[in-house]
Amino acid sequence: MDCPSNIVLLLLQIILRRQQILAHRDKTLNLQELLMEPIIDNDILTEFKTHKLVQLYGPQYYRDISLRGLKTMVTDIFAEEIPKAEQSSETDEPTTVVTLANHYYAQRIDELQKTEIPQLKELLLKKLEDV
Repeated sequence: MDCPSNIVLLLLQIILRRQQILAHRDKTLNLQELLMEPIIDNDILTEFKTHKLVQLYGPQYYRDISLRGLKTMVTDIFAEEIPKAEQSSETDEPTTVVTLANHYYAQRIDELQKTEIPQLKELLLKKLEDV
């Protein structure tokens, strides 16, 4: 998937919050099951499409995405393998919204430390030299 990690993180956060709300409202739903197989509905789609982060960093995701497209995106996120080094010692642990979010948080922190922060430092130093 070519979606930026910050967009994926946002989507996972929206999904997690929505699953918690659904489990709280409907006691027949099990939160642990919802975290493994989340219900993707119009509320998630609307919140995702209208979020400023998506509009800024991924305009292609909010303009043309439908509910079916969002469900496919979530399925693709769940289908991606999490490296074994990042998984807990229990090999039988299923992939959930939380384990995926942890993986993408680590990935985003790595991106920030190795790419974006050094670029910002370089840009600031260049601007200071010009002044």
